[in-house]
Amino acid sequence: MDELILTVYGGLVLDEVGRSMWEPAIPHLARFVDDEDGAPLLAAVEDVARSAGLSQSVPVAVLLDGFIQGSHAVCDGLRAHGTTEAHEACRLLMGLENVALTRIATGYAAGLEETILGLQRDAEDASPLDLATGAMKPDEIVGQLSLEVDRCQRMELSLGLLELGLEEPARDESASCARDEHRGVLHETGECLRENLRRYDSVGLSSDGGFLLVLPDISRRGLASAAERLRRELDACAGPSAPPRFMFALAHYDYIDVNAGEMLEALDHSMQRARVVHEPLTWS
Repeated sequence: MDELILTVYGGLVLDEVGRSMWEPAIPHLARFVDDEDGAPLLAAVEDVARSAGLSQSVPVAVLLDGFIQGSHAVCDGLRAHGTTEAHEACRLLMGLENVALTRIATGYAAGLEETILGLQRDAEDASPLDLATGAMKPDEIVGQLSLEVDRCQRMELSLGLLELGLEEPARDESASCARDEHRGVLHETGECLRENLRRYDSVGLSSDGGFLLVLPDISRRGLASAAERLRRELDACAGPSAPPRFMFALAHYDYIDVNAGEMLEALDHSMQRARVVHEPLTWS
């Protein structure tokens, strides 16, 4: 049967798409005829369709037509040999056709999904914002802080910084559930922060997984009031089910005589101190 199938296939006239569908399937056709195990043949055509979905080189309808034309051509070639075995092989092949078409569509859809996910990852990588929180990524907020430092120096404005740390309660859950829960907490926190700051304030992620807020043109008292108001709003946003513990590290500059790096270093030391002594609020 192997030899017969190869002979038949070698004599076929197929277009490029039909040959691309049947080239990897033909080696599995004899096995299917011998023991009716169509799994390898179906896997082969599904893989071809998945690759086409990834590359977007051929529409799925063309793939389906190519498989059907190739299937009928193989079947006609088998019938031409007139043997009982050849007719049985044709019958089995026709009976597999609908399943094969479904697998082609499934493979193509999987390729499309992978393509979409890849594009989403590319978009997320290129975006200055973190997808889960809507906050600036760490490098972006540091750059924004540098711009605000320069602007406040030129215009002789004050500048306030607020680092927000989160301590979430331990959970007896699987690692994947814990990660989903953590992402949910970050999303709610980021949304709450953005809703309760001025339009010219900046919200970003800190290097240690918390949030960094840059508040230009604010007094020391105003910064303290903003932190207290945010604490109340964050508690309300978190809801009653095991909310995280929020810690605030604040820094205020009436006159800016240090650079952004020095500010962040001082703020980081304050946050470390807050974590060690379990203080809800510290000043650098």
